[in-house]
Amino acid sequence: LFLYDAAMLFLGIDLGASALKLIVIDAKGLPVAHIAAPIATLSPAVGTFATAEQDPKLWLITLETLLDNLFKNSAVKPEDITALSITAGTHIAVLCDNDMQPLRNAIMWSDQRAASIMPKLMDAEDKIVAESLHAPNPTWTLAHLAWLLENDSDPIRETHKILPAKDWLRHCLTGHIATDLSDAVGLQLVNAHKEEWSATLCDLAGVNVSQLPEIADSKDYAGQISESAAQRFKLSPKTAVYTGAIDTSTELLRPSDYKSDAPASIKLASAGVVYMSVPDKTSLPPLSCYPHCTASDGWYLASGMNSCTTALDWLSKEVLSDISLQEFNECAAKAPVGAKGVVFHPYLMGERAPHWNPDLTASLSGMSRETDKSDIARAGFEGIAFAIRDIKENMEMLTGKTAENFNLLGGGAKSRLWSQIIADILQTPIHVQPNSDAAYGAGLLACHAHTGQMPPAISNTTIMTFEPDTSLATFYAEKHAEFNLLRQKLS
Repeated sequence: LFLYDAAMLFLGIDLGASALKLIVIDAKGLPVAHIAAPIATLSPAVGTFATAEQDPKLWLITLETLLDNLFKNSAVKPEDITALSITAGTHIAVLCDNDMQPLRNAIMWSDQRAASIMPKLMDAEDKIVAESLHAPNPTWTLAHLAWLLENDSDPIRETHKILPAKDWLRHCLTGHIATDLSDAVGLQLVNAHKEEWSATLCDLAGVNVSQLPEIADSKDYAGQISESAAQRFKLSPKTAVYTGAIDTSTELLRPSDYKSDAPASIKLASAGVVYMSVPDKTSLPPLSCYPHCTASDGWYLASGMNSCTTALDWLSKEVLSDISLQEFNECAAKAPVGAKGVVFHPYLMGERAPHWNPDLTASLSGMSRETDKSDIARAGFEGIAFAIRDIKENMEMLTGKTAENFNLLGGGAKSRLWSQIIADILQTPIHVQPNSDAAYGAGLLACHAHTGQMPPAISNTTIMTFEPDTSLATFYAEKHAEFNLLRQKLS
């Protein structure tokens, strides 16, 4: 560990599903600079299933551009960055050749093509659950690899190493090859009880344990910026790099004074996710279970939908004449509660939790001549909130626990209107904290790993709480029932 220095700056890098985001924070946890750029997702035709791939080389090009712009357009200089950490979504594997170059595009967590081989994996369900804690799932890496083995086996045969997305990006900066336990769990190739790679699970995926990286602690030192990376990315070779963790784990890493009494969280990002902390690893399929960044914090259950803010992006671009998200929010604020009967189902790429149906489709219904843009925008907010309510109620049923309030995380939490809509539809208090996204969490992790302590709380920070309007409880309960009746017609 290094001595705490108030002048230290820490860089958090978040490889999100739709954008690459960078944030620089100081040793107090205060943001100093931030920048982001979109990442293109490809959708190759594979039968009738929704597909999603990204080119890892484009991640590097985007990172190079962002860092160049960051240093040109802010007071931050490369030598100011004391340490950095990278985060990304889980279930995204990069298949690397002997030179650690990608052999194919990375299949994303929202890809559904592996549904075609699920009958074969379900035959091994008992042993998969026994070792990984999780049932076979077409959106997880075990299924992706098994699909490739049957349909595109050349990359599997030529693979030297399999690295999760964040770890491949970190390798490109340092030459270091490792992953952390949260990403190992997400690959579904690890024996979660022993916290080591499973030969049994690897056999099902058609890979060898030797093709997988060492499993390190998320706060382990992973070297410094290599000379070649320093030249390309304009980073200082003196910057320390730490292993990192998946996005959901970093989002739940907070300075101690930021932590509210909320026992659960909701993420509004490319995916929508509901979290609930548990003391230790827990197997409750189809809920996911991952470790927190800090071992003493235990594990957490997660259950996610495919399209959250990406569904709003689609509505704003394809339906509402390409308005900005700020305009979308302003537009929705003009509509009445219930959006004059307009109902939006956000299943643009099938759906994961709680329906696990790759054939579910999106819909926009209940429109009439009285419908205007504001109704459609509000229906977008309400429809995603109804889908989150489905996940919440399913998680509470499976765990036997009721979440009495929630922390709201992710970029969507910046919308006060949406935060209030979620509080009203869930009939649960919603707490919104500043700087709750994964890039900020990665910056916190870098600080924690480097100094051994979390940044002190920011003295002028206020947690906003949105209390539910209890007079809307019956109305929204009826609208939620209508939402689910309509959903049954969408497969």
